[in-house]
Amino acid sequence: MISMHLNKIRSIIFTVFCLLAGLILAGCSGDGDKGLAGEEYQIDREYRRGPVRFRVALSREEITIADNIELLLQVTAEEGYSAELPTFGEKLENFGIVDYSTMEPELKDDGSVTKSRRYRLEPFLSGEYRIPPMTVGFVSEQDSTAYQVSSDTIKVKVLSLMPGEDDMDDAVSLSIRDIAGPRELPGGFPTALVVTGGSVLLVVAGVLIYRLRKRKQDQAPPPAAHQIALARLKQLLDRDLAGQKRYIEFIIEVSDILRGYIEDRFGIHAPEMTTEEFLHESGDSSLLSDNQKKILEQFLKQSDLVKFANLEPAEEDVQRSFDTCRDFINETKMEKEVNGEAARAESR
Repeated sequence: MISMHLNKIRSIIFTVFCLLAGLILAGCSGDGDKGLAGEEYQIDREYRRGPVRFRVALSREEITIADNIELLLQVTAEEGYSAELPTFGEKLENFGIVDYSTMEPELKDDGSVTKSRRYRLEPFLSGEYRIPPMTVGFVSEQDSTAYQVSSDTIKVKVLSLMPGEDDMDDAVSLSIRDIAGPRELPGGFPTALVVTGGSVLLVVAGVLIYRLRKRKQDQAPPPAAHQIALARLKQLLDRDLAGQKRYIEFIIEVSDILRGYIEDRFGIHAPEMTTEEFLHESGDSSLLSDNQKKILEQFLKQSDLVKFANLEPAEEDVQRSFDTCRDFINETKMEKEVNGEAARAESR
């Protein structure tokens, strides 16, 4: 009888170790993303508005909690229009961003340009995940008119590795059930030994999983200064201040976004500086051309007239302010910068 119970306990412990080994191998594998880019996308949707097509594709529509999933964002703009892909931080809703790569823009024979970016995502819990609608902004190069095209919500099913726990709501409901009282094993087998061994296994598993998750999160690069600034410009457009004729507020916001970008991009920590002090500090940077320094000076001084001298801007002044800020960011951006650290290293 005791021998039969020992065999059952050994079987349970062996199963737990197999699950742990699977989790460790899934987290430690360095080649986990090699097959993703080559897979056929199970979810592949395209959204179009006028001259721009926005594609959102996912390699899988159902995964387990130990799997990664690839997200492809792709925008194609016809000749005469420029479009930018949306950016994220370290998370996309309930997904963590393990890695991402941006491909070089592709110029087609018809003059259109395609931009692509791939993300490798990982889930944290089982259940139904939703990738929210994403928006691509595009601009007519002829008259600088801005437009948008948006995707819809995409659902992904994430399955648990443990049977009976394939839903986040189920996991919550299980966690609040009453705890059953302790049961004695038949045959006088020492219960304390089983409880101690199981506790040790759970602690070891928890530590290993935590370290693997932490390492993956540490590898995700933070957004670059130009990504932050362009995202802020998009948010400003979404507020429609110009459409509400709030021109002064719009120009002040654009000025603050450009100052923040320069502080992050070139390592100038000067939120309280006057415009003259700020221009002097940023003008010392060898990374700016003389023409860029001149554009920056004219822009900030014009913004000061609006902010402090109550200069009433016209509609064309608002558009010119936005275009100048956006163009300056695109001309001086550095793809691999991280909040000014790369810029300070380069200046040294």
